[in-house]
Amino acid sequence: MPKSSHETRDFLIRGLPAEVADKLKVAASLHKMPMKEYLRTLLETHLAELEKKGVKLSLGKRKV
Repeated sequence: MPKSSHETRDFLIRGLPAEVADKLKVAASLHKMPMKEYLRTLLETHLAELEKKGVKLSLGKRKV
């Protein structure tokens, strides 16, 4: 089976306060987005803002 051109990773967030989780659910709903898509959008936006400020976020190249 050929590898996808987009490599992905799964993250499990433990210890998230219930109030924060509930607010995220409401925010995702307000944006009419699934939670996964909403969180991905938030994270990508935040990372883009950091990079715009000149923060280097690269871990370097991975060896295959």
